[in-house]
Amino acid sequence: MDQQVWDRAAPQYDEEIFDTFANDRHKVLQKALDRLIAPSHTVCDFGCGVGRTVPFLARRAQRVIATDFSLTSLEVAAENLPQLRNVQWLHRDLAEKNRAFCRADVGLLMQVLIMPDARIRQGILETVYRNLRKGASLLAVVPSLEVTLLTYQRIGQWYLRDGSSAREAISHMQDSAREEIVSLVEGIVNISDTPTKHYLREEALILFRESGFRVLELEKIEYAWDADFEDAPRWMQDPYPWDWLIVARKP
Repeated sequence: MDQQVWDRAAPQYDEEIFDTFANDRHKVLQKALDRLIAPSHTVCDFGCGVGRTVPFLARRAQRVIATDFSLTSLEVAAENLPQLRNVQWLHRDLAEKNRAFCRADVGLLMQVLIMPDARIRQGILETVYRNLRKGASLLAVVPSLEVTLLTYQRIGQWYLRDGSSAREAISHMQDSAREEIVSLVEGIVNISDTPTKHYLREEALILFRESGFRVLELEKIEYAWDADFEDAPRWMQDPYPWDWLIVARKP
């Protein structure tokens, strides 16, 4: 993903970029962070954007290192959060092989492993691994590929409930899939016209294990259907769309 794209998005970040942390229906990520962060810890937010999760982290940890490859996003974050004295803002491209810049006790990697290029994703994970202490925890959030397919089923249901025939409903499902799916076998789906990597549950497990982490938990972060559809109907409830939360440890 182009750094300039995120630089341009920074001033309207809250309006344009979905807030995973705020929309987590059951506060799964918040509870996991509360469980793992101690007052003496250094926490690194790998890919902090405009710093939406940083105040939460700063209240719990001794020190927070917030990194992003968008300099404009970091400038917006620092301007909006001047009161956070225990936060260091760092401009870093995680995909590059630089020297370690922190030794974190807990790492947060939220919606960062979404580039369509597998080499870039692997480079990011190697950087994250290098910047964690031995025994450190990592919480990573990635998009679910299963939800992409579930969403098409929901589209079909919606058309059927509105009186369309089964053939018409299937046609609408196929139209959405043709427009959005770049490569099903790679899990690449267009989100707002941007090719974005999505993960099967088992694929996420394999990725983190092969990157040297011990996976401790893998669970869902659920959102309301309004996250996927504008004016989602009332009947469209459980099962809700979700992302995967991976809780792992560096041995």
